[in-house]
This record gives sequence, structure tokens and C-alpha cells, in this order.
Amino acid sequence: MSRALRLILVVAAPLVLSVGAEAQEPLRLMNDPIGYTDVIDAFDDGDMFDLNVHVGFRRSRVAGTIQREGSTDPAVLGSGRGSDNFNDIGDWEHTRNILDLGVDIGVYKDLMLFARLPLVLRDQRRILTPSGTTADEVNRLLREPNMDPADPMTDPQLYQMPFESPTRSGLDRLEFGLAFNLLNQARDRHHPTWMMKLSLDLGVGNQINACENEGLQRDPATGLPLDPAVPVECDPGLTDGTHAFVFASRLSKRYAHLSVYSGLHFRFSWPGRAESEFTPGGGLAGYQNPRPPIEGGLALGISVIPWENRASWQRFSIDFRVDGTYVSEGRAYSPLYDALGSSQHPYLTELNYEGIPNGSAVLRPVGFNGLTDTQAHGVLAGTVAVEMQAAKYVRFRLGTTVSYTTSHLLTYTDSCNPNADPSGPDDPRTGRCADGIINPHFRGVLDTPGQRFRLDSALGVELFVQATGQF
Repeated sequence: MSRALRLILVVAAPLVLSVGAEAQEPLRLMNDPIGYTDVIDAFDDGDMFDLNVHVGFRRSRVAGTIQREGSTDPAVLGSGRGSDNFNDIGDWEHTRNILDLGVDIGVYKDLMLFARLPLVLRDQRRILTPSGTTADEVNRLLREPNMDPADPMTDPQLYQMPFESPTRSGLDRLEFGLAFNLLNQARDRHHPTWMMKLSLDLGVGNQINACENEGLQRDPATGLPLDPAVPVECDPGLTDGTHAFVFASRLSKRYAHLSVYSGLHFRFSWPGRAESEFTPGGGLAGYQNPRPPIEGGLALGISVIPWENRASWQRFSIDFRVDGTYVSEGRAYSPLYDALGSSQHPYLTELNYEGIPNGSAVLRPVGFNGLTDTQAHGVLAGTVAVEMQAAKYVRFRLGTTVSYTTSHLLTYTDSCNPNADPSGPDDPRTGRCADGIINPHFRGVLDTPGQRFRLDSALGVELFVQATGQF
């Protein structure tokens, strides 16, 4: 071997060994976790302040079939088996266009404050005549039978089909809170990223009111549409006036080009500004459900990261997530809120009382405003999203969510609250209750087995796009 060749081998050998060693090194991850568990920082090494600004757009549509129990057989009604005879009375749909605004502010290492402000550009709700039936056939199912056997056509009707709510828009809710990491894989690769979120979700817009589309307002005496040229004073509002405390715990772990994650979330709501809507007449002991439903859910997902360039802060990922949410029984704004709340049916317009007058006790009156007790149910959702970190300061996300809401009753309460005790044997709130006291929320035309309403499941589709500026 010549001296020149030996010199080349001596010089090249360390370079070859170095390249081979680098090829065996594990993948170097970008510092930022996936968006699901991302918490921006402040006072970090080389980065004293972080600020994220979010702008997005969402369009959602939820649709389902509303049914009513139609059995008039006394044996069926007495057995509580009115659900054996549900009839389709409407195809309900609710569409929304929302402009999402948000900001994240880094406070310290793994600690940030955030705020979210959705602006509703358009909110439309309507109940259409089911396919294969006519409006007259459906309207017969919405009449209260036997009120005037001599002339059934004069029987009062809950609402007329088809039914369309007014178009709503404006400010709905404001959410703000804090998020922090108990563990951060970017700081210690042996640990997962574990994030906690605590927030308040406040209904801050104009209070919603039960209204019918002005062009479809009815004459209470005949049920026929009024002249659209006649102005009808009804401010539909938008927000439900409830507030909520939201807690979430999220966990993620990066494995090379995959990041697996899971999450838990709970939402505890209370009436807030809508206190008088949930408990008209005050905090009466007979109410079974004076509060909105409580929600709790679980999320499981995986984010596939086929490409990233750490040097230029670029990354492309595809996110797959499944969510399951349980919604408890509670007082709620159901799909029938506008239709029942604007009804001129005498059984809904007349006042209930917290008891049966006996000549001595002062009993508080309770009006009906469209809210109903709804049965517990579940919501299953699947999300597919694409996220692109285009540069260090810009991130984009777009995708779709498909959801399924299980079947549940929309009018679902008892005539008596067995959990409340009368003050004595002469308590007028006892009424005909064998146990407990009268529930002033109960409306026989809605809540009696054989006359109740339910949502026979619903399917929702949401499309979303978001841009984030990272400073």
C-alpha cells in the first residue's frame, strides 16, 4: 500500500466513524409538544416572553328527528310504556357559523393564561316536516286531544309545523383561565407531557328568548301565520345566560414520528344571569332539576408526524381523536326551546303554583319559558385534523369533527319531587303526591308518559380552520 493511500485512510477513518455514530443517534424532537398539550412559556432560557394569537372559523350543523309519544291507550299510559309508540313529528336542524378569537400569554415556565371569544356570525334553528308525512298529519300529533270532543279542530295546538326560529348572531360566551404542565417531555424526554387546564366559561351576550321567526308568527286564536308586514316584538338574544367551571387533564407522549395522547374533561354549569329562567318563582323546594346538566368526557388520540425540520421550526402532523361525553339529566335549552317557549297553548301559558291553594298559604306562581328537563345521554365524536407549523411564528390547523348524540327524552320530569319533604301534614305543596311535594316544573301536556317528546339521536358535522401567530 502506498504512503499516499495510507494517509487518506488515516484522515478519513474518523469522519466515517463519526457519520456512523450520528446515524445511530435517536431522533431529535422539536421543543414544542403537539397542540393538544401545548403550554407556552415565559422567562425560559433564551425566550423571556411568549404570546399566541388565534383566529379561526367554524361551521357546524347538527340534525336529528324529534318524536312524540302518541299512545292514547289507557293500559299503555298506565304502565308507563308510552315509549312503545313514538311518532316522528319533525326533522330538527341547527347550523352555526362562528368566528373564533383567542389569545395565550406565557406567565412563567410551563404556565400560561388564555382567553377564548367565539363570535356567532349566524345561528339558525328550524323543525321541518318529516319526509313521507304532511304538515297536517304532524300538526294532529301536536294537538291536545279530548279538550273539545265535539269539535276536534278547535283543540289547542302546542306549535305549528313547520317551525323556524329567528336567525341569531352576536357575542355568545367568554372563556378564560390558566393552563400549566406538571410534566414536560421537552424538558425531560423520559417523562410524558401532562397538562392541566382550569377555566371559567361565562355567558356574556344578550339573553336568549323563545321566539318564532317573524315571518311565521301565528295568531293564537287560529294558529294561522300573521301578516309578515306586521312587526313582532321579540328579541331572540343568543347566549343561554349560564356560566361554567371547566377542568381538563391531558397527557401526551412522543415516540419518534408518533405522539399518543389522552384527556379527561369536566364541565360544571350553573344558571348565572339566567337564574330566573331556570327557577321561575325563586328557589322552590319542589324543583327536581334547577340547574343545567353536568358534562364529563374522555378523549383518546394519536398524532402522526411524518415530517419535521427542527432547524427551520417546521412540522407537519395529522391528528386523529375520539371523544366520548356524558351529559347528565338537567334543565336545558332543548331543540324544542323556541317552539314550546313561544307556544300559545293554554296548558303552557297558564301559571303553575308550588302547591294547591287551601285558602291560607301564599303560594308562588311559576310560568313556563321553554326550558325543559332533559334525559341523560351521551355524545360520541371523531376528529381528523391537519396541522402545519409553517415557520417559527405561524401555525395552521384545519379539519372536521363528526358527532353522534344518543336518543333521549326532551321533556322529562316528574309531577312530584320525592327528594323534598313537606313541612307537615297540611303543607299545600304536598298536593296529590304520595311521596315528596309538587314539582312546579311539571307540565302534563309535555311530561306525562304518552305525551313526552324525545330526540331520536342526532348527527353533527363541524368544519374548522385556525391560524395561530406565535410571538
